[in-house]
Amino acid sequence: MPLGIPGFVQAQEFFLLDHRPGSMFRWLQCVNLPELAFVVVDPLTAIPDYPVDLVRRSVNFLDLDPDEDMIVLAICTVPPAPEPPTLNLLAPIGIGLTSRRGAQVVLHETGFGPREEFLPPRP
Repeated sequence: MPLGIPGFVQAQEFFLLDHRPGSMFRWLQCVNLPELAFVVVDPLTAIPDYPVDLVRRSVNFLDLDPDEDMIVLAICTVPPAPEPPTLNLLAPIGIGLTSRRGAQVVLHETGFGPREEFLPPRP
C-alpha cells in the first residue's frame, strides 16, 4: 500500500490473516509496524450490493491490470459489548490479488459512513 493507511502513512506493507477457520473476520497485519493490525471484513457480507466497482475505479492510480481480481476490505471496529461492531464503509481498502498493490480510498458518493453498524450472523 504505497500511500499507507490514513493516519499510518509509514505502514505500507501488510499481510492478510484469517482470524480463525470459517470466520468472516480477518486481520490486516502491518509488516514494518508489527504492533499495528486492523480487523477487516469483506463489505459484501454486510451490504450485498456494496459498490466494489467504485473501489476499483478509485484505485486506478495503482495501475492494476484491468483483468486483475481485486479484494475489497472494510476496517471493522469492535467496541465492548453490548455495542455492535461497525464497518468503515466510507473508506474501503482495495487490493489487487496479482500485483498485491492496494490503497484505502474514500467514497463520498455512496452515502455510507465510517461507522456503519454491522451485526455478523450468529454461528
